Amino acid sequence: MRNFFKILKFEYLTCVKNKAFIIITVFLVCGSLLFSLIPGIITAVVSDENAADKEKTKIIAVTKSSYSDDLVKNELSVYYPDKEVKIITEDRNTIEKKVDDDEYAFAIDINSPVSFVYITKNNSIYNMDENLIMNAVQKIYTITQFEKSGMSEKDIKSILDTGFFSETVTTGTDQTKNYLPVYLLMCVLFVAITSYGQLVTQSVVSEKNTRAMELLITCAKPAELMFGKVIGAGLAGLSQLAVIFLSLSCSMKFAPVDAIPEEIRDFINFTPDTLLMALLFFLLGYFIYAFLLGALASFASKSEDLNGLTTPVLFVMMGVYFIVVFICSGDIIDSTAMTVLSYIPLSAPMAMFVRATLADIPFWEVIISVALQIITIYLFGILAAAIYKIGVLMYGNPPKPAEIIKMLKKNKGS
Repeated sequence: MRNFFKILKFEYLTCVKNKAFIIITVFLVCGSLLFSLIPGIITAVVSDENAADKEKTKIIAVTKSSYSDDLVKNELSVYYPDKEVKIITEDRNTIEKKVDDDEYAFAIDINSPVSFVYITKNNSIYNMDENLIMNAVQKIYTITQFEKSGMSEKDIKSILDTGFFSETVTTGTDQTKNYLPVYLLMCVLFVAITSYGQLVTQSVVSEKNTRAMELLITCAKPAELMFGKVIGAGLAGLSQLAVIFLSLSCSMKFAPVDAIPEEIRDFINFTPDTLLMALLFFLLGYFIYAFLLGALASFASKSEDLNGLTTPVLFVMMGVYFIVVFICSGDIIDSTAMTVLSYIPLSAPMAMFVRATLADIPFWEVIISVALQIITIYLFGILAAAIYKIGVLMYGNPPKPAEIIKMLKKNKGS
């Protein structure tokens, strides 16, 4: 046990003192601090540009139509309170030229009671003007038709402008509030488990390249070496994540209220329960995959061998990630497929995390899933230690899966 803690401490310090690890941590911390300032700067710049555009192109030109000029002006002004609505009698060529010269923000040619032509200089995919104009023209048409039936304009507007209010009561889990934060954390889980699992593989192969592994195996048991490496690298990763989230939390807390748009605040509005679930399933997922990656890395004689050995495990993890993302996008979070995935140890860290935070499931399901993952971690740890013991002194071409199984059986028998 004493050797285990020495190995754990050594692996932890080796990871946190690594230059690449430090640079990435500093970069992400600085990024999180700037996160609270950049959106505000962008918003301010865009607001200034929009203000300048509004000042420069503030006129909505509307051609003469069968509708009352006052009615057209009033209804369009409701949708565009910051612009002046001007009724014009110019020909189409003149109108288009003035729109192109930014004299008019845009122009509307109401060529019949139920149709219009929208004339604009640039038509962005985010441009909602045509929809707003459609709503205004439909309202103008409705008012005109009601007036013909004898109703007063005041009564008509009273009916059309009636406000409706609704309230949603959620008895289970509100996915509308949790979806974006959970989706972001799921991406973080995938990247973190993959990245910190690679720390274990790099540690194993570097020791094998320098022949340090041969010395270590004579001083400590394979299980102590493997568990020390995996837990040490995991603690280093957990420390990095803690520093990043702490800096992000501080930057959000001390940033001015208007510096970060409300949409972004909603996107990173993590509840304590969600963060605890993310932490739990990060640890479970990390240990499951780190033991597999570490064991396979022990067969690598050089760094170039790692890709071929670890690619199948990484493909499994990527497949799980994309399947869970697909299921989430299809609004079938509590489907049979997702339920099954949440109990399979290799997919449970992501699948159960999503179900536990976005679906209303009994807590005993989470406990069973966690228990299965803990058992799997223990078994994978023992298996990884056995493979590590075999792979320590192996050099040359990595063995095939059948050869690994054969060596494990032989080693068990001896």
